[in-house]
Amino acid sequence: MPEEILEPQTKIPKIEDDKVVEQIGKQSKLPGPGETPPNPLSKNQLKKQKRLEKYEELKKVRRQKEREKQKQKRLEAQALGLPTRNGPSRKELKKRQLTGYGQQSEKLSVAIDLDYDDLMHDRDVAKCIKQCLRIYTINRRSKCPGQLDITGIKTDGRIHTSLKRNDGWENWHLNYHFDKTHLDIFPKQNLVYLTCESNNVLDRLENGITYVIGGLVDHNHHKGLCHQRATENGLRTARLPLSEHVNMKTRAVLSTFHVFEILMRVAEGQPWTDAIMETLPERKGAKPKLNLDETTEKHLEENDEVKKLENGMIFSADKTSPSEMMTNSSACGEK
Repeated sequence: MPEEILEPQTKIPKIEDDKVVEQIGKQSKLPGPGETPPNPLSKNQLKKQKRLEKYEELKKVRRQKEREKQKQKRLEAQALGLPTRNGPSRKELKKRQLTGYGQQSEKLSVAIDLDYDDLMHDRDVAKCIKQCLRIYTINRRSKCPGQLDITGIKTDGRIHTSLKRNDGWENWHLNYHFDKTHLDIFPKQNLVYLTCESNNVLDRLENGITYVIGGLVDHNHHKGLCHQRATENGLRTARLPLSEHVNMKTRAVLSTFHVFEILMRVAEGQPWTDAIMETLPERKGAKPKLNLDETTEKHLEENDEVKKLENGMIFSADKTSPSEMMTNSSACGEK
């Protein structure tokens, strides 16, 4: 019979503080039979951890230095009589949002669904927050800023932690909804979830409708998840009219801020084709579609085929060998 392995018992002094007792218990606990001790961090991991801690400590100092440099540049430009800024000031932008300056009769309402905290890696969470920053900037600088809601934020979750790294995020002029989804805030009949898998085409923006954009950065690991959740919750779905207005070399899957930017451009009065072409990056290889009839399209296709055949015949004629040319000339001479 194998001998039983007994764990060494350590004497713990009687201490009234429960936290100290728990710490001593954790330190005195040894790995039992079949258990492996926790692996310590490597040197590279420790160095990386120290760099991150140092970066977070000096973040506010760097930001203060950047503000001082910008202020000095504005003073120098003002002394030379040059314009101090290219666009409107922050006060004007905030006033535009509060008073509704330049808004159309139909105000765009968009909700960013961030109820995907557990499905993203830390890097993807940081990218998701950067896209939310971009969305806020686009909405703030728009001629007709719309209503922006961010839903599904879990309190003290990874998305909330990433948001806290941005100074002044609490003062942004938008609506934060913690531990509440878009289903808890808006009525179902006023929601339309935008997904590329939907069969419904969004040809125009409706007044009183809130368009939900999924804030999921997963590199296509959870394909169709947003559409699946929307249909299970009984929500209407729609997709942007990309294939109806442009030809693309890649898939019609856009990032969150690209979808928002297209909606904002359309709300400002641009046609769908211009809004899509000005928003999509060059790597998508998008080209606008021509408004042609079916007969003219067929005629153009037939002309292209004829040209290809003619080019092929010319190419084959150019490749004739000298012996073939001699035989052809001799045959012509005999005749």
